[in-house]
Amino acid sequence: MYVGEILKSLDRVPSGVPGLDDIIGGGFLPGRVYLITGPPGSGKTTMGVQFLVEGARNGEKGVFVSLVEDPRIILQDMLRYNFGLLGYVKSKTITFHDLGRILLRAEYRLTWNELFNSILQIINEEGVKRAVVDSFTSMEHLVKDPENKRWALGRFIRALQELETTTLITSEMLQGDAYTDEHYLVDGVLVIHHFMRNYQMVRALQVLKMRGVPHDSNLKRIRFTDEGIRVYNEAPF
Repeated sequence: MYVGEILKSLDRVPSGVPGLDDIIGGGFLPGRVYLITGPPGSGKTTMGVQFLVEGARNGEKGVFVSLVEDPRIILQDMLRYNFGLLGYVKSKTITFHDLGRILLRAEYRLTWNELFNSILQIINEEGVKRAVVDSFTSMEHLVKDPENKRWALGRFIRALQELETTTLITSEMLQGDAYTDEHYLVDGVLVIHHFMRNYQMVRALQVLKMRGVPHDSNLKRIRFTDEGIRVYNEAPF
């Protein structure tokens, strides 16, 4: 690796989530792949969209690849926030792609390799530096070679790194102590938790893993606001 490439890796990619960059050393490393995991409704998709909006504000084109949900529904849901998202979609600074139409067709199942190549083709054609892939949950049941996941995922992550595309992948956290292949292969893992205290929902973020970046692994309080999710540098309780 050239010295210039090493120095470039010291740059940071702002997350677009207020408060998050403060606990991960200033932002994501460029060209790396990160996992956001958590229970249903915890804000994984919202964080992904915030990441793309932050890039769009700075003139960086981004792409959102949906593996299950209809992107139109996602877009409608995100309009509740003051992102200005619709303007970025109209200008095609942020584009949404629907791979669920293929994955959910009963008559044909893709292999892991075909799935990842389809995602890479979209990212290549769009020429983006920011990408979100939502969501990896239950993909093992939608491909025809679930046993090949780790090998194909490793190739996919390496290809994204070579494209120098900073990528967020989302997945459901089905069990707190059950780690999947993506937990081990990605460059960083952000876990969203929620708890019930005094009949109120308390949400928290934990930086479980962040290669090459000094970070705070303690639970941090998060809240939904009109601007999206915000991270507070304080304990949730």
